[in-house]
Amino acid sequence: MLFNKLQDFIASYRRLLVVLIVLIFIQVFEIILLHFKYNLFTGGFLQPFSYQSSQERLNFFIISVWFDLALISLLASLWFLIADKLKKHGQTIYYSFSILVVFFSALWLLVKFKLLSYFNDTVNLQIIKNLGGGSIKEALLYTSNEIALFIGLMGIAMVIAFIIIKFLSKRSFIQRVSANSVGHKAYKKLLIIMLFLTPIFTWYISHNAILRYGLEKKMSFRLISMSLDRLSDIDFDGYGSFSYPQDKAIYDAAVYPGAVDIPGNGIDEDGLLGDAIVQSVEKDTLSEITPKTGKHILLIVLESARAELIEKKMNGQQVAPVLKAIAEKGITINYAYSHAGYTVPSIKAIFNRSLVEDNPKVTLIQFLQSAGYQLSIISGQDESFGTVSVDTGMKQKDISYFDARTAIDDRVFSSTEAGSLRLSEARIVEQFDTRINQVDFTKPQFFYINIQAGHFPYAYPTMPKLLVAELISRYDINAKNKDELSSTYWNAMANADWAVSKILESLKKRHLLNNVTLVILGDHGESLFDDGFLGHGHALDDIQTKIPLIINDPNIVVNESIGQIDVAELTIRSALGLKNQWLNDKKTVFQWVGSITQPTLIAHVATNGVRTLFDFRTEQVFFSDLKQWKPYQQALQTSPYKERLTDLIREWESLHWQQHKAN
Repeated sequence: MLFNKLQDFIASYRRLLVVLIVLIFIQVFEIILLHFKYNLFTGGFLQPFSYQSSQERLNFFIISVWFDLALISLLASLWFLIADKLKKHGQTIYYSFSILVVFFSALWLLVKFKLLSYFNDTVNLQIIKNLGGGSIKEALLYTSNEIALFIGLMGIAMVIAFIIIKFLSKRSFIQRVSANSVGHKAYKKLLIIMLFLTPIFTWYISHNAILRYGLEKKMSFRLISMSLDRLSDIDFDGYGSFSYPQDKAIYDAAVYPGAVDIPGNGIDEDGLLGDAIVQSVEKDTLSEITPKTGKHILLIVLESARAELIEKKMNGQQVAPVLKAIAEKGITINYAYSHAGYTVPSIKAIFNRSLVEDNPKVTLIQFLQSAGYQLSIISGQDESFGTVSVDTGMKQKDISYFDARTAIDDRVFSSTEAGSLRLSEARIVEQFDTRINQVDFTKPQFFYINIQAGHFPYAYPTMPKLLVAELISRYDINAKNKDELSSTYWNAMANADWAVSKILESLKKRHLLNNVTLVILGDHGESLFDDGFLGHGHALDDIQTKIPLIINDPNIVVNESIGQIDVAELTIRSALGLKNQWLNDKKTVFQWVGSITQPTLIAHVATNGVRTLFDFRTEQVFFSDLKQWKPYQQALQTSPYKERLTDLIREWESLHWQQHKAN
């Protein structure tokens, strides 16, 4: 009797039971991943929120279960509706649903969290496109071994499940509970309740920073909130009322988070600080310098060079002894920064002295040409990537141009994609030797040299092993092999230092070294899992954006933070023997992640490295000196944080407006 009642109960609620079984698998799997990735239940370094009390954890768990239940129930409803229409009611319907949902959910979570272990939460298509050599394919290659293993294991599990299904299908108990003999009213009632309450809960959570912080990392909440947000996007501006930040004017398509705020029109299009203010035009101090001949100029950019390169030692050996010697005789600028943390905007900033296309400033190439310099471009990368060569003027007919595309047969990897093309350090040195034999040194010469040694994967088959016995394989690059990865990276930078030494030797042989202004800098930093991530361009911290900047001129005085847009004027003043003092301790360097028009993060870095960072997704502000996140509105209540945040947002609005006009 009891057994029959149990069969009746299971038969009556079988659809609900299937949903609950699937929910348990996904809930456990995702909660574990969330804990290890974000330390949600213990707190972590610079983490704005965590759930450490019993009540907080219980609240998070209950809401987490609710959204998983809502999503899985909706998927199950669609699945069973189709099955009913097709008159399919056997146990295969339930097993197939369970296996497919668990499999694809687990696959998505694995890819997401594995990629985040290499990058971080800011990664999106825009950022991947920004990265030199970056693509979705390349990103997936980082995790291909783990993904392949997971798919293989899940394939085996599905085969086992199929065998079990075949076995169980012959059991009378299974045949009875899977028969089409009940109306599933309880399941339908639950679904109706969830469809009614879920939008209410979603709206509430999107307005609660603490709950939103954890739940927006969950697959179910993210999918539901994004779907509801699109449905509530009444004015079709891309923003609704269920994701954060919300659209502050649901009937006005011109007003939404991140919109171009047109100065002086009385409308606050981006919802920040009221209407944008017309910014005063910054004086172009370089345009005030009379173009004339001076020393020869050698500008060397080192790919992915971390700021500590000059002082770095490995096993007691100096990684870059040549660079260190140059710094000791000249100057190393301690607070130099990349604006965006990836290659394309960095090179454009150096040459164009601007962060936007609408650039009224005199560019480096324009000044040098008007001063009578002859220009030579020798780059280990494909400078056409991101239209750098065109936008900076490198490819003008009177400029000697050589890059990885020019010497494509000499590339170190088989790929011919623009972002992957690179030449060895030896090939760059060879080309420099060729070029200096061609130029007339009675006329002032400018050389731009780009050395790609530090580019991911930090080694190529023929790279000399100057500091290590073995180089890490591309497919062994992961957090577990952090030490081996770090050694390979520093070996790459030792090769960059070697290339610089050979270039200087060539100049010295021709008795030119004393008549050269030498400037060496990085295009951006590189995270080697130090902060939990790999690469660059997805975080605004010192690891990814602070760069080495060395000039062989001891007379330069710098007491302010320096951005790459300042490098051209620094260089020219040194070459012309002009006063070269940078003493504005109030100056800040603007940084962003994503793009100027659609940033994820923006920041100001002030003297001594103090950083003010604004996150557009959460409207939270981070003050590095406080080591604390504050809500946007709260940060505006107290000086000097109000002024710092205001200055940051106003500069972004001005840059956004300039970029908008240029397009």
